[in-house]
Amino acid sequence: MQKRMWAIIGGLLVIAIVIIGGVFWWQKSHKAAADVNSSSTNNTPKKDEPVIPKVTQYHVSILMYHYIRNAENENQLGQNLSVSPTSFNNQMKWLSENSYQTLTVAQFAEPDKKTLSKIVYNKKKPIILTFDDGYEDAYTQAFPILKKYEFSGTFYIIRDYVGRSEYMNQTQIDALGKAGMEIGSHSLSHPNLASLSNASAKNQIFDSKEKATTFCYPSGKYSDSVVSLVKEAGYLASVTTNFGVANQDSNLFELPRIRIQNNDSLKAKLE
Repeated sequence: MQKRMWAIIGGLLVIAIVIIGGVFWWQKSHKAAADVNSSSTNNTPKKDEPVIPKVTQYHVSILMYHYIRNAENENQLGQNLSVSPTSFNNQMKWLSENSYQTLTVAQFAEPDKKTLSKIVYNKKKPIILTFDDGYEDAYTQAFPILKKYEFSGTFYIIRDYVGRSEYMNQTQIDALGKAGMEIGSHSLSHPNLASLSNASAKNQIFDSKEKATTFCYPSGKYSDSVVSLVKEAGYLASVTTNFGVANQDSNLFELPRIRIQNNDSLKAKLE
């Protein structure tokens, strides 16, 4: 009788072990299959998502702005550096109506050219809008107009001037960044970098970087050693005041731009 009881108990234990082992095996194999299916799903493009080829030939105008303000009472230099809010709005309106789409300097410098390729694939005309110095009207005047036309811009900040009269404060700069604008560096105090000692130029370039990935040479002044420092600091690209249109052969650390003034016709400048 006792032997029979132990035999029954042993049989039940074997059955329990088999059941538990089967459940464990099923869960493990099911999870593996689910992982494979998930991986396959994540790596396979959706049928409605096109494969966008990397663009290899392109021309991108980089527009250069300073003040966005009415400057009738300013001296000649102030007027030359200023575009009125009305003119700026008309220029952005023209870009929007003529199939232009903006990207930032950092996006232009992407190794895979993902953003630029998408713009070209969608049969849009790529263009970059840059704003030098960090004047407050970049936030109060340019920013609302850019949002109106769903455009982006790259804003080059003189780091030691943040919060000064007529310049943006950090809260305004942060708001630009959160809205998808690029915040680049324009040095600490806007000196002629080419005339500084290597140590001083390095300080201006490195200490102004913060989270910036592109740089703007103050007054367009630079040298081979300055370019080397910009690269050493970890920037991806830098812009000059040299006139021209960027293309696939452009040096990313000597990108040309087109200066825009108050009464300029973008049609005449770009076409």
